[in-house]
Parts: sequence; C-alpha cells; structure tokens
Amino acid sequence: MELHEAPAVYERIIHYNEDKEIQVRLTVSTFRGIEYLHLRKYYLAFTEEWLPSPEGIAMELDFDNSRQLFSGLVEILSLAESKSILEEFFKEQIDQMYK
Repeated sequence: MELHEAPAVYERIIHYNEDKEIQVRLTVSTFRGIEYLHLRKYYLAFTEEWLPSPEGIAMELDFDNSRQLFSGLVEILSLAESKSILEEFFKEQIDQMYK
C-alpha cells in the first residue's frame, strides 16, 4: 500500500467546484504508523468516482507542523477580518486611492 492509498481517519471537503468537477479535501491518514495530513485536489472520473490527483501535499501530522499550520490559518483569518473591517469603514478612501 502506498501513502495515497491509506484509508482516511478524518476527511472533509473544504472546496467544491461543481463546474470543473473538482474538490479539495483535507484528510488525515495513518501510513506505517505515522499520521499524515493531506490537502489534495480530487477529480470526478468517468466512473463517477472521486479520485485523488497528483496536485496536493502530504505532511506528517506532528505538533510542530500542526502548530505552524494553525498559526498560519489564524493569521490569514485575522488579515481577512481586518481587510473587511477596513473596507467597510474606509471604502471611499480606498476607492479614491485606486482610481
């Protein structure tokens, strides 16, 4: 069995594009006693089965990787929240700057 064939312990579709028939899935699987986190693009095959594409990443699911991933996501969400707040209150000024 290869890493990409390991059964998922956790799986969640985090993006679905119906027009292009692709999904991005977040999965956790165990392979040879090591837990891995996968973020991978899936495509709908002619057999109507969702199959993993070569596009994606797999990394060991350990404390350091999890902490760094969590920190990065929190930072992205904070920036997105800040951006929407700034756009809401300073929309006119931002529009004038980019005209």
